[in-house]
Amino acid sequence: MQLGGIMAFRIAIQSATIAGFIGDVQRAADTDKEALGFIPASAYAEALRKGELTLILKDTGAGSAYAGHIWVSGAYPHARVVQLFVLPEFRSQKLATRLLRSAIQTAETGGYLTIKASVASDLSANKVYEHHGFEVVRTKPGGKTRNRLINVRIRNLSTPTLFNYRPTSSLTVSDVEGGSDVQPLYLLDLNVFFDATRKRKTTKAAEKILAAALSSGVRLAVTSEFVKELQRTSISKDDPVLSFAKQLPFVSGPSNKEIEILAARLSGIVFPDKTRDGKLSNNDSSDLKHLAEAILVGAAGFVTGERAIIRAHGILREQHHLSVWSTEDFAASVTPAFEELSPDRDGEHDLSIKESALSEEAKAFLVTHGVSENVIAAFTRLDAADKRFRYVAVRESATLIAFSAYKSATSPNDKSRLLLVADPRHSATSTAADFLIEHAVRASTLSRPARIELHHIEGQSVTRRSAVANGFLASSSGEDKSLTKIAIGAVVAPSNWSTLRSHIERSTGLTLPQVCPPFDNDEQEISIALEGKATSVSLGDLESMMAPGLFLLPGRPVAIVPIRRIWAEDLIGGTQLGLLPKPEAALRSRRVYFASVKNHQNLVRGRPIIVYESGKKGGSGAAVAVARVSKAEVLLKDQAPEILLRAAVVRGSQLNNLVKGTSVLAVWFDNIMRFENPVSFGRMESFGMDDKTKLVKSHMLNFDTAAKILEAGRPNAR
Repeated sequence: MQLGGIMAFRIAIQSATIAGFIGDVQRAADTDKEALGFIPASAYAEALRKGELTLILKDTGAGSAYAGHIWVSGAYPHARVVQLFVLPEFRSQKLATRLLRSAIQTAETGGYLTIKASVASDLSANKVYEHHGFEVVRTKPGGKTRNRLINVRIRNLSTPTLFNYRPTSSLTVSDVEGGSDVQPLYLLDLNVFFDATRKRKTTKAAEKILAAALSSGVRLAVTSEFVKELQRTSISKDDPVLSFAKQLPFVSGPSNKEIEILAARLSGIVFPDKTRDGKLSNNDSSDLKHLAEAILVGAAGFVTGERAIIRAHGILREQHHLSVWSTEDFAASVTPAFEELSPDRDGEHDLSIKESALSEEAKAFLVTHGVSENVIAAFTRLDAADKRFRYVAVRESATLIAFSAYKSATSPNDKSRLLLVADPRHSATSTAADFLIEHAVRASTLSRPARIELHHIEGQSVTRRSAVANGFLASSSGEDKSLTKIAIGAVVAPSNWSTLRSHIERSTGLTLPQVCPPFDNDEQEISIALEGKATSVSLGDLESMMAPGLFLLPGRPVAIVPIRRIWAEDLIGGTQLGLLPKPEAALRSRRVYFASVKNHQNLVRGRPIIVYESGKKGGSGAAVAVARVSKAEVLLKDQAPEILLRAAVVRGSQLNNLVKGTSVLAVWFDNIMRFENPVSFGRMESFGMDDKTKLVKSHMLNFDTAAKILEAGRPNAR
């Protein structure tokens, strides 16, 4: 069919339609393997099942014919263009543009932050990507055969609003270069591991996945239930399969109750017919528990051979932010997807952060990076007595690499305002931006819950991603490019629920439920309203969005963890800026606490933890802070990457002396709030804490005891 002499083309996104052209997709891609990659036929069928393919079809008198396709995959919150192809005879009709626009719109609807494409520098496709805002962030060597260079291109997508918000680690702000701490974590199902150790159809694919993991090309882990199940089925204590499995990190697992509750909810999604008829097998129940644990620990993806789970990929991604991969699909993607995520080889940056003045040097730095004179004037003190403004400069050696100007709110319903600029070419930009954003947020919540607005500056994509990672959101209208953050700066508990609820609503406009709900699990929905619109978000998402801040719902499990004084200040931090350079851990919004693997059932994702400073070697012998576990995993000490140690202020052999055994539990924590009144060990005992070890190790607290400790300590964002 032709309209006015112009061919009619249409975008196809429905799987039922695309299925009829999957052979055309594969054949077309095979005609240009140098540009599109060498991908097995099974991967295309997998992409179809997961809804990752979009086609453009030409309408003819006899029906529709294939004209081109785009394949977009990736791990939330970063999408990746795997292939973009248009048949040669149609390449002058802007079909690649239509495909890219469709992919960008789909990724934005799904709440993704970026979309990436790796394009050989000698291909004309670079012009298409450049036209659509894909900036070259770096180049890397291509294959040895053609000795070409590959342009790694990134386009920033629309920032999430309250109504499509999904939290993302603040450490993903450096995703372009990707250190080992920012690589997404994938969990393996037991059947994938058996594929690698037994002669099966997918053995080669599984072997490729494990090889990539062992070479640090991708971060893989297993659940604690995985190891237990393997122990039950192993042939002996010396089973080589079991020994090999123990070399993989395993994530700190939620309680059996939490896993069973979520597994029951997932059964209707993954096995709808069996669940309806009451015919779930033991293997089905085991698969659901593995899947539930992957969601609860915050994994980016789950690699499995269970087809029912793979078929449910779309719903699992939408409702639980989890990507599901088959063994073959993940193996096909593992090399091109992760070769750009090699660990950051830079050493730790020696950054100094100090209160500053809006000097001529600072103004020149701001202008160089796109700040107008009018904006600078809006953040300039009227006189020396004007205390509303604070300026902070970040330097490495004598070089200014980031600068922030902060204007505090002047009334309870006013916004604080932040101007932040960082040199996008410097390798420490993401670390500096992460610190400056969190520092300003904490300053805004010293007296009450607050809203803080980040001024938009073109070209500051790294700082913008860091802001989003720290809970900043875009306006729902999309017209204003500035970002806004709501922060509590306190622990909201049953005893202060009514008071803080009123303060939060008056200061930020956000409304919480009238009555404090009881704790069920970290995935439970909390009803909120903002700007006249109502929605609901999970408890964990709400805390990430309103950080620093925690919701101590009745019955919520709380752990207490000991820490030595030598580590306490840098790991707990605060708003005060010292004269000496800070270690990298003290500059991050998430930090690492190392513990014995015996604690892996206590220190799990989403668990509030009270930090106790040991009384040894001059320590206070008191609870000094509260925080939240954002993730935890068990790994061998000799495999702990340097960047992980930097986030924990631990050096060299110190890790060996810190925790006994060959393995260690690495606990990432966020939402850190110091106690205004440290609570002594004796006082905690008077609140009902019973610990014969004198807090030599971590343990769980009774809820009422934890509530009394927090009420006495008065944690805040100072």
